[in-house]
Amino acid sequence: MNSYNTAQRINSQVNASVTYKTDLAQFEVPEFWQEAGKFGDCEDYTLLKRALLLEQGWPSDKLNLCCCWVETGGYHCVLLVDTDKGFYILDNRYAWPMTPKSLPYKWDKALREDGKWYELSF
Repeated sequence: MNSYNTAQRINSQVNASVTYKTDLAQFEVPEFWQEAGKFGDCEDYTLLKRALLLEQGWPSDKLNLCCCWVETGGYHCVLLVDTDKGFYILDNRYAWPMTPKSLPYKWDKALREDGKWYELSF
């Protein structure tokens, strides 16, 4: 059920179907979290990927929204998925799932299923 291949397909599908656009440009507010439609920023891609994986029967406790700082210092949101091949990050900046340690990010926190944030240490 939590197959790496499904995660890879959803990541590619969403990345190809959504055009990056900031919340400020789209909604005239600094932050507005919603599943991406035609446009979205990082958390919108992440929310759409999570929703599509849930529709595929993925257990919600195997999907975590994660926040991090990218190499330019910007704050970023990605989806951590627990697959049959281990933990991977689904990211709008990469066409394929990446292992957390392979990314040039400084990890901050992740959102659990119960709505609480926890500190990350990869």
